[in-house]
Amino acid sequence: MFKSLVVFSKNISVYLSVFLVVSSSAFSQNVLEESLGQIKTQYAPDKRTAIYEFETRNDTLFVKTDQVEAYSKSQTLLKSKNAAYQLTKLPNSALGTDTLALINVSVANIRSNPRQSAELATQALLGTPIKVLEKVGGWYRVQTPDKYIGYLEGSSFEYTKENSFPKVIVTTPLSFSKQKPTKRSANVSDITWGNLFRLKGEKGKFYEVVYPDGRIAYVSRKEAKPIGNLSFTGSFPVKDGLVNSGKEMMGIPYLWGGTSWKGVDCSGFTRTVFLMNGVYLPRDASQQALIGEKVEFNNDFSLLNKGDLLFFGRIVDDQPKVTHVAMSLGNARFIHSSGMVRISSLDPQDEYYDEYNTNRLLFVKRLENSNNSVYYLNNKTLY
Repeated sequence: MFKSLVVFSKNISVYLSVFLVVSSSAFSQNVLEESLGQIKTQYAPDKRTAIYEFETRNDTLFVKTDQVEAYSKSQTLLKSKNAAYQLTKLPNSALGTDTLALINVSVANIRSNPRQSAELATQALLGTPIKVLEKVGGWYRVQTPDKYIGYLEGSSFEYTKENSFPKVIVTTPLSFSKQKPTKRSANVSDITWGNLFRLKGEKGKFYEVVYPDGRIAYVSRKEAKPIGNLSFTGSFPVKDGLVNSGKEMMGIPYLWGGTSWKGVDCSGFTRTVFLMNGVYLPRDASQQALIGEKVEFNNDFSLLNKGDLLFFGRIVDDQPKVTHVAMSLGNARFIHSSGMVRISSLDPQDEYYDEYNTNRLLFVKRLENSNNSVYYLNNKTLY
């Protein structure tokens, strides 16, 4: 009996020792992950525009980021804790020097995850420069000029070493490039407003252009212009220009993640309208809400200017949660993508009165004369 108790006591001691070691290890791991979470909060609070990811697999911490300071801090932390880790800085070194690319289709669909069934996060137009961050299977994680991050198929872009060559921009909503400089020639591909081509020369009534993958095509001079001829001045555009651009898109269907004439969501619509007039807005409504200056109008619609941005949503924990954006047409009327691009009004006496959106209006922002993160395009490099 006594021997049995001794054996039992020894076994209990062993089990307790193992339990304490495992518990201590788990505690240390939790503390370490908490510290990594703090780094993420500091340097990559918005996963739409910055990357900081970490997970534990087989007792090894895998950390990935595109933020230089976050990478440095993570390395210092992980070394100090003698942790087993793999730290990756993006763009991934496996890509070598190939990190600059150009979109090679009229409208590229950038998804939230590397699969066709994933949510459409945003779109990028032909000729748009993108940063390639890493390869994931047959997909690539990329970042657009507005810092938006998502996944793109490799067939949608071409790597390039430079992007400073002469360009033409397509100025018609929808058309086709041609194999020869005649209207009856076979098509090369569809084209849409905002597509950028390298300009090779002119042939009669056509521009001879080059796709990022080297294909030669011809675009009617009525449907494009050299970007040097754009009226982008580096300042806030003429308000009637914004209104006219918005109205040109009337009836275009709503498309979640859409930012082109083929379909737009609410923020994709305002972004496209401002892009057509030389202002590069952030991608999402909640991001657009962070720029410009607030307009206090107290239901006096006469204080609303053409081009003001109206933000809608709800209050969550005493804070505004923006879920929709529209552009003011002046006074009570506004234009937005809701089902399709349409005109609505805040005025109950107006035939376009929109009770639903009126009741969820949060605030109005004005970009004109604002120094708050408003980015203007130029007519030399565009992006």
